[in-house]
Amino acid sequence: MGRGDDFEKVVEDIYSLLSEKERINAKIQTKVKMVGDDGATHEIDVLYSFEHFGVFYQVGIECKNWKKTINVSELRNFDYKLKHIGGINGIFISAESEFQNGACKVSEYNGIKLIKYDDFDAFAMSEYTEYLKPDFNTIGDPFWMLMNTDGKTSIEKNSVFSNKILLFSSKKLAEDYKYKNFEQKCNIIVVGVSQEHLKEIKKINEYNKIRVYLIDFTLEIAELSRWDIDLYIRRD
Repeated sequence: MGRGDDFEKVVEDIYSLLSEKERINAKIQTKVKMVGDDGATHEIDVLYSFEHFGVFYQVGIECKNWKKTINVSELRNFDYKLKHIGGINGIFISAESEFQNGACKVSEYNGIKLIKYDDFDAFAMSEYTEYLKPDFNTIGDPFWMLMNTDGKTSIEKNSVFSNKILLFSSKKLAEDYKYKNFEQKCNIIVVGVSQEHLKEIKKINEYNKIRVYLIDFTLEIAELSRWDIDLYIRRD
């Protein structure tokens, strides 16, 4: 078994633990061959499949145990696989190597999550994995925000500034803000805020005294109280 195989086994084991912790009936497979709509057979290092609230998710995980930096072509190749397989999200995990800036841009544009292995254990076993389960196509309901993927706690993940959570009324506003303030930071990503996520933000505001601000099309910044946030939470 080579270095790459060893690393894939470690990733597989961590996802197995995550499935048990979250009580998700997940299926974890390695070296899975899948036929894409281009007629080619593509191999996924680790395939993580599960059902959550009636929705079936498939996550393709690319594992690289390299010394050299991960370049843009590796991310483009991985994105090509995912697009032609279809219905699958992507996570790219590097054991040691850094990601080149171009690779970060390709991953962000295509919704592929980049993780260094040193951060992966905390990422996978976090108490707040519900926001990091690999459904990166969440639509803001009704807000968008910037998330710090290097954060080790819910507060750190939701706060790109110390003790401050920023919500945006549109994805475009969030993307413009990120471009202006965090262009070179791969760990800061734009995500849609689901209703469940918004409830967690309300708890953080109420119990941890973290301030929440809304930026709308006027570009004015308005502070939201927990009562303000509550107005945006539906009572289904």
